[in-house]
Amino acid sequence: MKILFYDMGSYIYHDFLYYLRKAGHTCKTVYYHFPDKFHDDFFCERFSEYLLNDTYDVVISVNFFPLVAELCSKHRIAYIAWCYDSPLEERLADYFHYETNHIFLFDRIEAAGYQAAGYSRVFHLPLAVNTDRLETLTFSASQIAAHSADVSFVGNLYESPLETLLYAADDFTKGYIEGILQAQFRIYGSYLLDELITEDLLQAVNSSFQKIGQSSLKLNRRGLSYAIATKITHLERSFLLQQCGELFNTHFYTTKPCDLPHVKLCGPAKYEDEMPCVFRYSRLNLCPTLKCIQSGIPLRALDIMGAGGALLSNYQPELAAYFEDGKDLILYESMEDAIAKADFYLKHDELRRQIAANGFQKVKKEFSYPKRIEELFRVAGF
Repeated sequence: MKILFYDMGSYIYHDFLYYLRKAGHTCKTVYYHFPDKFHDDFFCERFSEYLLNDTYDVVISVNFFPLVAELCSKHRIAYIAWCYDSPLEERLADYFHYETNHIFLFDRIEAAGYQAAGYSRVFHLPLAVNTDRLETLTFSASQIAAHSADVSFVGNLYESPLETLLYAADDFTKGYIEGILQAQFRIYGSYLLDELITEDLLQAVNSSFQKIGQSSLKLNRRGLSYAIATKITHLERSFLLQQCGELFNTHFYTTKPCDLPHVKLCGPAKYEDEMPCVFRYSRLNLCPTLKCIQSGIPLRALDIMGAGGALLSNYQPELAAYFEDGKDLILYESMEDAIAKADFYLKHDELRRQIAANGFQKVKKEFSYPKRIEELFRVAGF
């Protein structure tokens, strides 16, 4: 097939493109970074020129872009979007109805939610990892020394807007939200926030905005849920890093400064050639999932296992469905469980090494790009 590939700097672009071409497809890429992905006359004009001046069988992007969907609908060309972000921004659903769309989400519960709402062109498809590239990477002695650690975490702590949103709220509203935050904080494998956020609670929060003159600001259920979920994620990641830092040699790779006195702050790690070294030479790799990813396997978890690293993750339904706990990876169900398991596997190195080897073989077999691309095109009708 002849493919027009739109990309704005996604992590998986190069691996995805490599396997599309390896499968015999002809690909042309358009690079563009949206200042505003909902309104951009310059992009629309230029992208339309590409579609008018040549013939393509399909347009593909990593993540869903509303203007690409709109233009593909206008020019009657199929659009495939494979998303590694979750949950998707709510406004994007306004563009899901186009008949040319084929939208793939890695979170089964999120995909099912859209399907139940009538979006029949949204599908579930787990992500992939390029083990062919990762297993051929070699690293210098200095790189290995720099990135060797007992425990590493690559990611961010997340900055939640929750405190700002509740600045003018009354004590009852703040107390109720703190209660549901603490309940969700302790539960893995089930997302309760959407059910616990009632219309009365939303009204109370929005009324507090009006009291301080912010009449134009109105929060919906998804916005409040995301604010609480990012706060929980911040608390969980901070706690785990602090505890691991006190007990083990712990590295934290992140883009933003933070105060974790017992943890070695290493700055960001480059995706293609530095992260794999971190994952391979860290004895355990923490991967606490963003709390509002309800069931899916995030890209970072696959990256860790694909690089030959031992994954220590919170319980996720799809991780438990595809992998065996204690054989392919290590899953925890509480903060205390995470620390206890880290301590156990750091003291049982052969068992930890075997888990890393098993995880690598599982993702190599079950989460390969050729396998995912075949499914992508089959579901989209190609």
